[in-house]
Amino acid sequence: MRTPDGQRMTWRHATLPLGSALRIAPAFTATATADEIQVESTIEAVYSPEAGRYRITATRHRATNDSGEITPTVLRQVRLGELLSAAVPYCIAVEFEKKQATVHDLLGRNERILPTWMAEAAAKSGPTADTLELVQLVYGIAALAALPPMRAVALEMGIAERTATHWITKARAAGLLDGITYAVGRQPDGPRRSN
Repeated sequence: MRTPDGQRMTWRHATLPLGSALRIAPAFTATATADEIQVESTIEAVYSPEAGRYRITATRHRATNDSGEITPTVLRQVRLGELLSAAVPYCIAVEFEKKQATVHDLLGRNERILPTWMAEAAAKSGPTADTLELVQLVYGIAALAALPPMRAVALEMGIAERTATHWITKARAAGLLDGITYAVGRQPDGPRRSN
């Protein structure tokens, strides 16, 4: 994970405030190798305030061995969305226990955003101010990575999707999700809905 000028991404590069507690890197470059197709892919992504998420603005691919070749068949197997989703936790900074860190630095061994004890405590206490701050964190990470945030909140906190939707609505009403949106799909009449 790198800044556009090639520096290794740290919490200090997350300079753009988002919501009430998140700061994000305005742009990044991420590279990953897909061994099964022997291709290294690099994406460049920029935060779009209009979309409320990171957008991939450029890609590069190269074969990882002398016999490799970039073909249309190989390119169909490249998972740019997965690369974007894996990169986003490196680009979000939060204050946790009076220390600044990226979300990636805080992820547990099981790749959970919240420690199990914290998620369980939040689920028991309901939509308190502290719980809504956690909703903001989980929702923001998922939305920025173009993943379904309602599902992420439900899974991360161990609550029903209906409850997650209610808590997200409360967090949005409290101003915690300002600037963070997620397009949930095109409706039959054509316009996009935001969550």
